[in-house]
Amino acid sequence: MNGPRTHSSGSPSHKILVAGAGIAGLSAAFRLQRAGYDVSVLESASHVGGRMRTEEAEGYRIDTGAAMLPDSYHQMRRLIHDAGLTQEVRPSGDVYGFLRDGRIHRFGKRLPLRLLTTRLLSARSKVRLLRLAADTRRLGDRLSFRDLTTVPEADESCIAYTDRRLNQELFDYLIEPLSTNYYFAPPDELSMTHVYLAAGSALGTGYFNSPDGVVFLPRGLARQLDVRHRTKVLSVEEGGNSVVVTYTDHAGGEHRETVAGCVIAVPGPQAAGLWPAMPAPMRSYLSRLRYSTCLHVSFGLSARPREPAMWIFVPRREYPGGLGLCLDHNRAPGRAPDGKGLITLYWPTHTSEKLYDLPDAEVTARALRDLDRLNLFPGLAQRIEMTRVSRCRPCVPLTHPGSIAELNDGLRSLDRSSRIVLAGDYFSFGSTNAALTSGEIAASRLTVTLEAQQPN
Repeated sequence: MNGPRTHSSGSPSHKILVAGAGIAGLSAAFRLQRAGYDVSVLESASHVGGRMRTEEAEGYRIDTGAAMLPDSYHQMRRLIHDAGLTQEVRPSGDVYGFLRDGRIHRFGKRLPLRLLTTRLLSARSKVRLLRLAADTRRLGDRLSFRDLTTVPEADESCIAYTDRRLNQELFDYLIEPLSTNYYFAPPDELSMTHVYLAAGSALGTGYFNSPDGVVFLPRGLARQLDVRHRTKVLSVEEGGNSVVVTYTDHAGGEHRETVAGCVIAVPGPQAAGLWPAMPAPMRSYLSRLRYSTCLHVSFGLSARPREPAMWIFVPRREYPGGLGLCLDHNRAPGRAPDGKGLITLYWPTHTSEKLYDLPDAEVTARALRDLDRLNLFPGLAQRIEMTRVSRCRPCVPLTHPGSIAELNDGLRSLDRSSRIVLAGDYFSFGSTNAALTSGEIAASRLTVTLEAQQPN
């Protein structure tokens, strides 16, 4: 390994480094570059996007992390426009299916009307569901992708809320499948934050996507930025009017670069390890942050099943542990060749962890057994022409009862005049839009700090 050295490309007073080329880091870098700064993104992997990634296999496109892009992602829509990528997106599927007693109950953009007529829920549960709708509406604009600390009343367990406001049927056929399919975790371990945000931002709305896969956005941003791949950040330290970033490059050489500021845009526990002087409350919050694990198997099919839903929720009352099925060819354009189908089976965290390190062949066999036992698509095994196992760890940050209070303590401990800022999906609803929004907020705060500290 080479000895440490100082890299001084560009003016140090206008140079900013971003640690991490996920959507949080790329959005921060894009906005900072637009503000006139010389920005470089340091990424340890050989690809961009982090959990917003698409793989190609035998003519199929598989979104391995983020998959759903609701129209409520207004910040993402604005960034797509500003980056000149609007022509790459198309409207996509919006029909969900919930399985009960072997029957799929479907919902789309006209969600309120369908809820009135569906046989998924009893009349008593439909009346109780109005309470959830009223509570979500009461939170209003405070329920956002920017900051969860504005909704302290959401810091309640799903179990406690169900006992207080809903009933067991709603827990079994709405709360639990939403938790398992959106966050890959059971509601027993989560706060109501997740359910409020899912109900308020995703159900009953339209969706968009790109025929090239969700990776279109990180790739589109990266084309306009300086991204250094296979570059691992080791530490970030602030001193005086500068920040020193230590990292190793693709060849293993170690460097110390002095810059005006730094955005740390990596998963929470990793961020805590990069910034030695991070305030203790924020370090505690990030160090204890839990993420779900997602293991899923995609099957390319020679013919498409006759099912219009883009996603089927399978509650654990219907199948042990619960699971999710995505009909990718219905979800977004470009995922399967013309006339062919693509189905992906998702397991929740507990099952994913048990299977995570098994060989692909064993994981695929388990997925086929689960599909066969569900008996939703008879004869599907005979139509499979491609299989792909995808693993995502960490996947989605999970809030438990008390998380909002811990986040609030962490945010209060941060120095708003610091030249080191954080970005990630752990500030709000665990989603690509939350991560993107946090990146833009980080860029704005760092810009204000640097402008205020410019010498006269």
